[in-house]
Parts: sequence; C-alpha cells; structure tokens
Amino acid sequence: MTLAKDSHKLTPSAQIDLYSVDLNSIGVGEVYYFYAGTAADSTPLAYLGNTYSPWIIKVTGIDKRGNGSSPRPTAEIGNATRLITDLCASHQDLVGATVRRRRTLASYVLANTADYIDEYYLIERKAEETNETVKFDLASPMDFLDKQLPGILALATGCNHRYKHTDNGSGCSWPGTNLAKWFSAVGDPVLTNTADVCGKRLSDCKLRFGATNPLDYGGNPGLGRSS
Repeated sequence: MTLAKDSHKLTPSAQIDLYSVDLNSIGVGEVYYFYAGTAADSTPLAYLGNTYSPWIIKVTGIDKRGNGSSPRPTAEIGNATRLITDLCASHQDLVGATVRRRRTLASYVLANTADYIDEYYLIERKAEETNETVKFDLASPMDFLDKQLPGILALATGCNHRYKHTDNGSGCSWPGTNLAKWFSAVGDPVLTNTADVCGKRLSDCKLRFGATNPLDYGGNPGLGRSS
C-alpha cells in the first residue's frame, strides 16, 4: 500500500507531522527535529534515521491557493528552554533556515516505512518572540530566488546534506550498505565504500533511493538558477 491509498481507508492510521529546522542552508551544520508534543511528553520518535523530540510547534497557513500565489505559512515554536532564542541570537534570527514538514502515518513511523510527503519553506523573518514561543514568517524557496542568504547563495542545483549522515545536521538517511548502489561523484559505479561519493545532484539521489521513491534531497529544484 501507499500513503495516498492508506490515507483514504475507512479507518486509516493517525496522520502525523514531523518537522525539522535545518540550519545547513545558512551555513551551520545543525538540524533540529521535532513533532508536536507537550512539555509533559518525553517520548521521542525515531523515523528513517532521525529522532524527533516532542516539542510545542504549530505551523499554519500551508495551503494550496487557487490564484497561483505561494502559501505564506507561520511557524510557532516552543521556547521554554530558550533554545530558539539562543539560536536566533547566534544565527541572525535564523533567516534562510529551512523548515520541513514531513507528513506521514503513525503506522509508517512504527514500521519505519519510507512513505511520506515533504513540504519545504524558508524562514523569512522572526515575527514575534516571547518566553514561551517564537513565531516565524515562512516563505516558499521561490520567493528567495536571487536573494543572498546569510552564509550561502540560494541555488536550485546541489544538495547541502552531508552524505550518509543524519546526526546533528544533514538529512541524508541513505545508509550506503547496498554494494550495488555505490557510485562516484560523477555517477559511475564503484567497488569500495570509500569511493562511494555523492555528487550532490538530484540524479545522484535517485540512483540510490530510486527514481520513483521518496528522496532525502536537500536542494530546491523548483527554485530556478541564480548567479
């Protein structure tokens, strides 16, 4: 079965949204993984190589508009430990950081089944800050075309994830254990794990995950090319 089919069953598994705030897009090798929980809940969720902590997080405004304009969501993130305040102080209010919502089913998380829908947005500005929460305005990557972000230039090509590395900062959950899917940086088959190097292109991601399977690609192909 697939996510689309299972979601339309008479009694589907509960839907769950998993969030990440990825600072790689602003030149900082850190990613924070959350799911909507409460302060009293200390149960983490492990899914596809990443561990999501329960956190107060609310993202609104992710909708499809009939007039063709991009959604303008907001993300409200819990700040009880001052984690978000400290990150904002250290990294220019996190402007340009990537917020990802990964929507899947609870049964898929339990079985570690790689079937989900990803949506990506960039932090445009810090809108409000209190001791309890910090609110950010988000924008589509399309809205950042030709804009210089803190630390990097926004480009359509290339993935900023660290290959085969999910701890503290990438999103690449590819384990690299399949010998038949070892490739060089230009996409040629290789015989050793040390020669297995990702070329950071969308095509390289498809070689490993499969052309029709969900990818952990960190680029934004729809962004267009900037110089």
